[in-house]
Amino acid sequence: MQLLTGRDHEPPVFVGPGQIELKSTTIAEFRLFASARENADGILKVHLAHANPYERLDQFRLFAEDFDGTEWACGWVVPRVEQDSSAGTLLVGTINSLLTKVSADWVSTTPGAELLFQPSIHIPMSASLQTVHSIADEEICRSWRLGMHALEILGSRIEFAQDPTDGLLWITASTSAELPHPYLENWLSEPLRILLGQLHYPRLVARNFGDGSAFISIRQSPKTYPNASIGSLLASELVPPTERFWQLYAALLTLIAEDRNDQGQPNFEAHRITRFYEEVIQASQGSRWVWCLTLASAAEALAKMLMRPEDQQTEFPASDLRSIKKTVSAWKGDENLRSRILSAIGLLSRRSVASFLRELANRGIIESRQAAAWNRMRNDVMHGNLVVPWSSQQEDETIIALAELVHTLTREIAGVGNGDRRLSERML
Repeated sequence: MQLLTGRDHEPPVFVGPGQIELKSTTIAEFRLFASARENADGILKVHLAHANPYERLDQFRLFAEDFDGTEWACGWVVPRVEQDSSAGTLLVGTINSLLTKVSADWVSTTPGAELLFQPSIHIPMSASLQTVHSIADEEICRSWRLGMHALEILGSRIEFAQDPTDGLLWITASTSAELPHPYLENWLSEPLRILLGQLHYPRLVARNFGDGSAFISIRQSPKTYPNASIGSLLASELVPPTERFWQLYAALLTLIAEDRNDQGQPNFEAHRITRFYEEVIQASQGSRWVWCLTLASAAEALAKMLMRPEDQQTEFPASDLRSIKKTVSAWKGDENLRSRILSAIGLLSRRSVASFLRELANRGIIESRQAAAWNRMRNDVMHGNLVVPWSSQQEDETIIALAELVHTLTREIAGVGNGDRRLSERML
């Protein structure tokens, strides 16, 4: 094993045998038994890394070679000196991911990606898996469970399958012009986080290049959050059928794949909508005030994403705004007060989110109670007013309406309609 700083031209700081232990789906640790060569200088660099956590060049990268000669990149780590003596130094730390490149007969020759999710994810499937138990030639029992589903989308074939031995979810997909490397492996799981209300990331990822070689990475799996369905897009649809699930998945994947950044490039990081849902999922473990803050902020951001240039035009006549601005400018009172009023008038030159939500309610895209809930909660929680920390009918209905608003705006952006807007009771 070798520990290097972020400076490529520097030799390894620590070298020696060690081990990597995958202790659970969420924890991986390393132990490095380094030689005593330049020990003091190395320990000084460890202290420097801890003292300057935001200075990337002072941080450490871990590389390892296993007994078979396979080289692993273990990413950025923060080593800790557990023991130091004249015989050497014991360094320990955690690892976020392991990455290696392989070339072998068993590697797929189809360019694409393979993802394994651990622990298992349960999603609706269109094809069933049949299991038969028998003794000799006599059949004892037979069982069926959902086992597979396939999509043809954006020039790619995507297959979802439950492993018959342990039930883990596999996703395999071929690349296409619309779903290329290296984005494909990230995009495939984003709709699952939005739909299911959990931080679902693959435990294992294989990026197949089509020439018999692949990058394989092993990653941490985030923990499962209890009672987080408020962050699930499906929570506001009462028992959606299988077809609806896959309609939403396809629409979200298309939205994510077709989005471009300011430079016109695809996004390797998560889509903005995915990030909003990740925040809502994590906020579900906090207080009710945190729920309201996060839901109101997410709804406001989603509404702004929906606003076209014509939707951003103020609802007030331009002549009225010019007139009142002229009147205030001519006022001879306190200069600071005049400046603040002029700034407020300037804000009126753009349409407010509250006005836009009222229009959406008038058009039947959202419900009036959702717009009213946002208007009330946004103004309260954004200005430091607490909500009651216990459950009450009024507060519950307001929070439910806020969550439904987030879901409805998401479906509208993805172009898949409102669906059944009744909210599942398990949200609160």
